[in-house]
Amino acid sequence: MQRRTRVAVLAALTAALTAGCAEGKESPSGAGPPSASPGPTGSPVTPGPPWHDEVVAAPAGTTVGGKGTPCELPVTFSVPAGWKVEAVRGSAKFGEPRLDKALMLCEIDARPTADIGFLRVWRVDGVAGGAQEHLKHFLDAYSPEAADAEYRRVKAGTVDAVEASYPKEDGGPVHDRAIAISSLYGPIVLSLDTPEPAELLPAYQLVKQSARINRD
Repeated sequence: MQRRTRVAVLAALTAALTAGCAEGKESPSGAGPPSASPGPTGSPVTPGPPWHDEVVAAPAGTTVGGKGTPCELPVTFSVPAGWKVEAVRGSAKFGEPRLDKALMLCEIDARPTADIGFLRVWRVDGVAGGAQEHLKHFLDAYSPEAADAEYRRVKAGTVDAVEASYPKEDGGPVHDRAIAISSLYGPIVLSLDTPEPAELLPAYQLVKQSARINRD
């Protein structure tokens, strides 16, 4: 499906959103110099395309995933202050919010901070294999451009993960991103959905660097 179709599908999937939001003001962040040394997660740093590991993580504002938060998840991570965090529920009209075998659990909206885009959290059910197979299955259902994705094994915080970088539909220089984080209940996929990936890469880096297993 093309991006406008995918956006329409995701809008329909989240029509029955419930839960609260995080409040605050996001602080700006920038890009640091390229480095060949391990980054904050212990993974090698690859500056420039397709990974842009030199981008500095945004300041942490809200923790997502813990007990008592709007989205209780198998993993926890931080997002910038001011992002709206909402659990995703099914409805009689739309059914479960799914893309093939991927069930959307949480949607985190950057628009309250004047950025445009979402971070969405998915659980992929009934797929054989590990994190890369789960991530590939999700991306195959999510975007035709993901057929050209590059994959790598990384640490998301202290957690094993597989990350994908794949071309945008419009051919922009900064690729779309998604990551499958291994949890006690299997891989959890986090996808960045934005027309301007460069603007949200600091937030994505924050999510990746702050990921932890939720042991509550």
